[in-house]
Amino acid sequence: MSNQDLSSFPTGEFAAFSTTKMANFLPYSEKTTMTMVKAFFGADYGKKADVINERLVVLGSEGWAPVEYGKIIARFVNKKYKIIDGDYYRRNFNAPIIDEQGQGIH
Repeated sequence: MSNQDLSSFPTGEFAAFSTTKMANFLPYSEKTTMTMVKAFFGADYGKKADVINERLVVLGSEGWAPVEYGKIIARFVNKKYKIIDGDYYRRNFNAPIIDEQGQGIH
C-alpha cells in the first residue's frame, strides 16, 4: 500500500479497537484542516503537537516527529501518540468505527 493511499479510511477522526483497548485516529492528508488537528489533540495541541515551519509535528515515544501526508496519527487511551501507516493500522487494529455515511466517529 502506498503511504499516500488512505482511501479506505474515513476522512476525519475515527475510533477503532485493538485487541484490548480503543484508540482514536486522524488520517493526515492534504484535506486535513487545522481545525481537525486542534480538535483531535484538544488540550494536547501546543504540548504534544504543534506546527513548526509550516509542518505538523507530534511528540511520540521517540521524540518530536514531522507528520507526512498519507500517515495516520494514533491517540491511545494513555494519551500517547504515534504516527503510523495504513499497513501498521491493518495489522494491529479492527475496522474503523464509522457512521452510516462512512465518516469516522469518536
